[in-house]
Amino acid sequence: MCVPALLPAMAIGGGLISGIGAYNQRQTDATNYTMQANGLQRDIDAEKAASAYEIASTRTTVQKALGSSRAGYAANGLALSGSAAQVLDDSAIEGDLDVAAIRWNSDVKVGNLKYQQKGARANAKAAKSAAPLAFFGNAFGAIGSLA
Repeated sequence: MCVPALLPAMAIGGGLISGIGAYNQRQTDATNYTMQANGLQRDIDAEKAASAYEIASTRTTVQKALGSSRAGYAANGLALSGSAAQVLDDSAIEGDLDVAAIRWNSDVKVGNLKYQQKGARANAKAAKSAAPLAFFGNAFGAIGSLA
């Protein structure tokens, strides 16, 4: 059986324990959001590396195709002027457009990841700021319930 005099102390103790739990939860939330932001940075770096590789690979493919076309024209005795030159120029332009598309798509992906990262960092900051309030809100609520 509880002694009535212990009830206020138990209420305050429960409020403090609840406040500590709420504080720790906000700290955990902040850590999780920070980890999410760090993971997004790895994704950003990976996207940049992947697009750089894809751009280099596309440029190499275009250069090989142009070289092969030049060699084919030369083997058939065609001069690299007129329509043959125009075909080569068009192929080079298409290759440049492919590279530009790769770069644009990568920039969009990186932009989206950076936006998500910014949100995760803001959530981490908000959770850290809310931690003391979570503690004191519960503790003062317990004390206030005694009045």
